[in-house]
Amino acid sequence: MGDPFLNRMSVNRERTSMVLSYDDQTCDWCELSDAGDVQGIQRLSDHWAGPGQTLQHIQFTGTDQIVVITRQKTKRWIHVFEKEREKIRLIQTLSLNLPFPVMQVAWQDEQWQLLFAVRHRSGTVQIGIFEPEKEKAEWVTPELHNPQFVFWAKPAREIGINVGGVGRVYFYGEDTGASREIPYQEYAHSVMDKQGDWIAMCIPVEHGFQPGWIRDQEGVIHGCSERSEPFSELIRVQLDADQQHVLCEGVIHGKWQYVQYTLDGEKTFELRDYQGTLTQAVYSRDKQSLIGKLESVANAPVPAKYGISESFGEITPLSVGHGDTLVSGLTQQPKIEYRHICYENEFIPYMDIHSEGEEQAVIYLHGGPHNCLLDSYSPVIAGLSEAGVRVIGLNYPGSSGFGSEYKHRIQDNWGGVDANVIRIVREQVLGSYSAVSLYGVSYGAYLALLAAGRDPSLWSSAVACAPFTDLSALYAGGGAKLRSFLQAEIGELLQNESELRDRSPLTYASALCKVDLQLIHGRNDQLCPVEQTERLYQEMLNCKEPVENKGQLELHIIDDLQHEVYAERIWAAKAVHFLTRNRVTQPG
Repeated sequence: MGDPFLNRMSVNRERTSMVLSYDDQTCDWCELSDAGDVQGIQRLSDHWAGPGQTLQHIQFTGTDQIVVITRQKTKRWIHVFEKEREKIRLIQTLSLNLPFPVMQVAWQDEQWQLLFAVRHRSGTVQIGIFEPEKEKAEWVTPELHNPQFVFWAKPAREIGINVGGVGRVYFYGEDTGASREIPYQEYAHSVMDKQGDWIAMCIPVEHGFQPGWIRDQEGVIHGCSERSEPFSELIRVQLDADQQHVLCEGVIHGKWQYVQYTLDGEKTFELRDYQGTLTQAVYSRDKQSLIGKLESVANAPVPAKYGISESFGEITPLSVGHGDTLVSGLTQQPKIEYRHICYENEFIPYMDIHSEGEEQAVIYLHGGPHNCLLDSYSPVIAGLSEAGVRVIGLNYPGSSGFGSEYKHRIQDNWGGVDANVIRIVREQVLGSYSAVSLYGVSYGAYLALLAAGRDPSLWSSAVACAPFTDLSALYAGGGAKLRSFLQAEIGELLQNESELRDRSPLTYASALCKVDLQLIHGRNDQLCPVEQTERLYQEMLNCKEPVENKGQLELHIIDDLQHEVYAERIWAAKAVHFLTRNRVTQPG
């Protein structure tokens, strides 16, 4: 798998330290200067209490205090570390008897408290707080449908939740008398952050979202100028009441951007149209830089900083030693052009990673369906580009980052307009290519199989990673979370068995036999069951009708792999080799 891969990055509230954890189970505690540069690094994972423990959760709970949750088989532990005079010491280890994932940890009221969520059989979700020393839990929200957790204001005992576009702040731990209801305050829009009596919100506007902020006792929503371009997706708003400004993080036209406003609504800086994607950024201690996680198509995530005062400054990776590897620079980035085609009176955006002199191309389909293909790490795109293959990274209808109307274009219409667009790109953008392949992950893998099965003559090969292949069986066999998601996404289709069959790749097993096909799936995938891929594979093997020009068929099941972010790096070499093994070069 190559160099250790950065899985998690977190900066403490005081901006004096940063913690980095990697997929090889190592973890570094880094000291930061006022400007956000790394001044010292210590290996935190060397201080864990026992061998063979895998990291599940890590966060700062104080200026010089970090809590780590580890697991070994069915047992879990909480380890508390402190740094004093440049030395890390383990100050406490507790056994954790909580069968649910931990969202956040805090030291509150002279005891450890763990925020967790439970999904009930009905599909509702409820958030609670667990005290590990007492093995005591209490609910801090009622049962909610599809809640989005936003913040935990610990001293004030407040939990910020969004439900259906409406923001709620729940007040727990209060004496409610005979009432068992947890009191809350509701806001007209989704809440994003809370600092003191200021609360930030996400306000829907035409063609996107704008940030707004309100002071509780005033009740008047403040915001940026109406002339400001709205975010297609507003990801995060960070309030700084002391500095009297807000930092907004989101996607505009498929690119990750940052905009800072004063509390009077004046824009003071923005970071946009840069190479790569910077996420999770926070201010440095001197407020003159942003520290975040930088990645690009060809470069795995690294910690990096951007100087706010530099009008045209570059985002600079921070020098972080990890074993014998120094992560301080980026490799050569392939040329990326942002383009679009017209289809049914709307623009279909795509990224064109173009290589000259080759006749082979691959259409890359992201997962989701409501994700967005950004200039973020993809070892498959990087490998294809290095091999001289042109890659079209398609943000098909349903993708986020291009406005709510585009995002909801496939409501009750999976495998409709999104699948049609793939064929249009093949014909209009890549019509001169004799060899065009499909590559997709998750929902993108579903689309790749559907497009290849419907029009096998258009495609030379396809790679489908963690797909689903039978919509009816996916719903029937899904858990409460998946069924709830499918009801919201394709509720009308679920009532039409004929349409479900027409939009399921399994229906086209015979046609798929005409395409060179590679199927990859994780054995422990809880979202897209591996049985869906195995069933398609068996249907293709058992195809009774004779197939002319029968293609190559591969199945790779990866043990212990779940439905994970960045899992692509595990199978990238297999996929790139399969897609390029018969590469065609244009005649000179």
